[in-house]
Amino acid sequence: MAGKDIINKIFASEYKSIGSKTLLKKRNCFPVFFNLYEMNRIFLLITNIVLKRGFLYMIETIAKAGTLVSFIVCGYVLKQLGLFSKESFNTISTIVFDLTLPSAIIVNLNGVHFESRLLFISALAILFDLIFIGLGYVLGKNKVEKSFYMLNLNGFNIGNFALPFVSYFFDSAAVLIVCLFDAGNSIMCLGIAYGLACCVRGHADENIFHLLGRSVLSSVPILSYIVMILLAVFSITLPSAFINWAAIPASANTFLSMMMIGVALGVSLKKDFIHVIYTDIGVRFTGSAVMTAAIYFFLDYPMEIKRVLMILLFSPIAGMACYYTAKLKGNIGVAACINSLYILVSIVMMSTLIIFLSHGI
Repeated sequence: MAGKDIINKIFASEYKSIGSKTLLKKRNCFPVFFNLYEMNRIFLLITNIVLKRGFLYMIETIAKAGTLVSFIVCGYVLKQLGLFSKESFNTISTIVFDLTLPSAIIVNLNGVHFESRLLFISALAILFDLIFIGLGYVLGKNKVEKSFYMLNLNGFNIGNFALPFVSYFFDSAAVLIVCLFDAGNSIMCLGIAYGLACCVRGHADENIFHLLGRSVLSSVPILSYIVMILLAVFSITLPSAFINWAAIPASANTFLSMMMIGVALGVSLKKDFIHVIYTDIGVRFTGSAVMTAAIYFFLDYPMEIKRVLMILLFSPIAGMACYYTAKLKGNIGVAACINSLYILVSIVMMSTLIIFLSHGI
């Protein structure tokens, strides 16, 4: 109705400036009919343009998402053909974790300036992870199940999936939000979640603070986040020569990250564990949906920031969940199946949200 009112006002002003006699002579009809005729014609024209642009944008977004998915499929097919092995996965993941991902973080955050209140985004990531850990504790019927759900409900695969996914669609401002979110998320995924699961399982043979400190100091991506965020806070930029060098491996991060996911992808549903798998995926999806709604309605940030956070909440489960599940002598096969299935869910949901949220729907 607001759009029609505006058009009516425009035509009312035009009618007044032209004069009723001249208008009647030109159209040879009632001025009211002319107003409605022109209003309807322009309204249909605008609607056609909006729908056409929306459709084209949707096709473009689907095509981009399809490009990323094709890299995942490529990695999976090459593994099935025997060209990639477990050793290949270890090699690719090492390159991604220790070179291309840190390079992407450095390049995207260099010279970026942001308000200190945006650091609350890191705290939000920690809060969301704690909620999923709490849900995992409640879901489990015994210590083994509790620790399993706590690890495999928790965490977001940002560095190897969401960061290349979002950076492929959005600008550096959106990448900054992703990095701030992952700074808090990484702390949970690389130490605290495992420490809490150990306490529940009764294997707390290592101090949680020692575990967290060791994880942080041995993680090149986390160190990159910390250094670059501190440099951004103090408005310090790195030399252009170094950034130009880092831009080369950074440009390969999206491709290698998607390939790595494809090599790791493996779905093997066993009847004995179908309930656990579907429960984990269902609770994770429902929790993400509720958090997304909470961000949309209650978070006091611009829509540009909320849009990115809502997309991030449907990121895959943290890849470290499988590693820590194995370390706790849990069922690594079920954990890998959950991780792989939820990647498929994430691809669909993140692509859908990008289409609708980016178009202002």
